[in-house]
Amino acid sequence: MSEEVLKSHDDGLQDVHEPLPLTLYLNGLWSRRGYARFVSISELRNRQMTSVLGNLWHLLNPILQVGVYYLVFGLVLSTAGRGPNYILFLVVGVFIFSDTQRAVMAGANSIVNNRGILQALSFPRALLPITSTVTESLATAPSVLVVYVSALLTGETPSLRWLLFPAVILVQFLFNLGFSLLAARATTHFHDLQQILPFVFRILLYLSGVIFSVEALGSPDTEWVFHINPIYAFISIARWTVMEGELQMIWLASAAGWTLTLLIVGFVWFRAAEERYGRD
Repeated sequence: MSEEVLKSHDDGLQDVHEPLPLTLYLNGLWSRRGYARFVSISELRNRQMTSVLGNLWHLLNPILQVGVYYLVFGLVLSTAGRGPNYILFLVVGVFIFSDTQRAVMAGANSIVNNRGILQALSFPRALLPITSTVTESLATAPSVLVVYVSALLTGETPSLRWLLFPAVILVQFLFNLGFSLLAARATTHFHDLQQILPFVFRILLYLSGVIFSVEALGSPDTEWVFHINPIYAFISIARWTVMEGELQMIWLASAAGWTLTLLIVGFVWFRAAEERYGRD
């Protein structure tokens, strides 16, 4: 190595093919937080301009799903597993599930759909799945109001527990972010994952207790399948905040454990392929 190169390296310049130290990488993400905010707001405005109903579809789609599930399982089939206040039961379950589904689907596409930006600019690549997750979270934020209105209309008595519902959404955002980071890298290796993910979430729908009460229909031999599902944990905790019932510690442990694990594993695994994004 020449003296000039050594001197440049000592002055703080770094080979573009070398990964940034963790502190510099995180500082780079933080310094670009305005980008995530700007892109998220711009995307939401674009949806409003290019669609008659705009971002209302983020609310109407789950509401229509609630209507279909209530018609089929609440009225036609009259399933024993529907539990009390089945309308609010469905509203909370569908909105929580849809929040994660939309965020992860967007995160999975965040790298493969931005090859031009990745090839033209140098920036921490994690900014893309972070931005997509923020965008979907902002789009579904009004669902909190829908849940409160549904609770009032269905006869639930307001309580201090209702104030915990936004906190559940906040923790779920962190879970969604970790999940999105995993999906973003996985999609760059296996492009067909974009086609497979909808079927994965279809299976998760039935394993998350969205349309039926696990306590009413489940058995001790099968309940573990639901307890290891973090989406079921978030749905159960969210329902507890606005409905009657008892909070189970296993839900808290599952939600917290999965959130922390996915954030760490997702970030580390995503960052390990930093230099490959946009080149494959």
